[in-house]
Amino acid sequence: PEMSRGLGDVYKRQCKYCGNDAGWFSHSHKECKEKHEQGVNDFCTIVSSYFTLRTTAGNVQQSRLRLKKDAYLSDDDICNVADAEIRRYTASLHRPYSPSSVKLLDEFLIAIGVSYSQVNKNGAVDEFTKKIMRGFMVEYFTDKLTLPVAHQRCEKMLSKFPMVQSNIEDAYLYVLNKAAINFMKNGSLSNAEQQKIDDYINYLHLPVNNLPIQYQNSEISKLGQMSILSKLQNGILPSSNTPAPIMLGRGETIIWTYNGVTMYQEKTVKEYGGRRSGWSIRVMKGLTYHIGGTKIRPIEHSYMDNKGTGTLYITNKHIIFQSPTSAQKVPYSKMIGVTPYSDGIEIHRDGANAKRLTFQGFDSWFLMNVISQIANI
Repeated sequence: PEMSRGLGDVYKRQCKYCGNDAGWFSHSHKECKEKHEQGVNDFCTIVSSYFTLRTTAGNVQQSRLRLKKDAYLSDDDICNVADAEIRRYTASLHRPYSPSSVKLLDEFLIAIGVSYSQVNKNGAVDEFTKKIMRGFMVEYFTDKLTLPVAHQRCEKMLSKFPMVQSNIEDAYLYVLNKAAINFMKNGSLSNAEQQKIDDYINYLHLPVNNLPIQYQNSEISKLGQMSILSKLQNGILPSSNTPAPIMLGRGETIIWTYNGVTMYQEKTVKEYGGRRSGWSIRVMKGLTYHIGGTKIRPIEHSYMDNKGTGTLYITNKHIIFQSPTSAQKVPYSKMIGVTPYSDGIEIHRDGANAKRLTFQGFDSWFLMNVISQIANI
């Protein structure tokens, strides 16, 4: 019959490298661990040599296969080495970027034998892709490439190294912000510079009136806001195709969108306090009879209640706030007072029961100008 396991067997473990018995309380053999560590170092060396053009993708592939067998190299080991070396290679690149850089990374990803999602799990390939795409788009602004050619090169990059839409937009917005900073050094844009920026925005369908939070106070937002205010001053309502999860009225369009805005609403709390009145008669020791009473009166105080963080939509008819926990629509016609702050506004509304609203998380300059101009439309 089969013997039951002894207490000593319970504490014996398999070596995580070779899979054989490692003894009591141990996860690996010393010699296996040393062999694995040397194998990781050897793979680092061969990958580094590849990115400095001292060896080939074939040698990387052969080394990977040998070290997986002889030094227990795992897919995680391969991905960690690849991540570090791709980042080091990306940092070493300078414009103008050569197509050979793209080919070098493409052949490397094939040679290391792990999935694209695994090696890119921390975004190393994405950083490489964004850097090359930025370089192509900079060459449009320096007149070395036409916009269609620069965009075509970016699309070819993305066919090899796909990215999520937010990363693609970030690459394009980064270049637009740099161009805006450069163009506005003297405080204004020439007609040619404005046209170049407008063509870039329209060709790439960039959401300049619904920017990610990191670009909301950038030169991009200033360019877009200045363009919108110019149109409003001339009695022209800017058109917008910004998708939004809100219901708009007939003839209503979104002019601008602020993300990461916090809304506060005035809240009044009523408490009750009392005051004694009258006089007392001592009936006997320890007993007093009081004539009169206690008058109770309400005491009110107010504070600004946090209603959550969400998105603020500026339309030609309303200010609309929406968050997962709250929503508010304020018609311009119901505003009787607006107080601007460096990081938001406070609105006083018409109506006996209307409470003050405060929106925090954006520069109020643009919104105050919109409010002053919207009556002209």
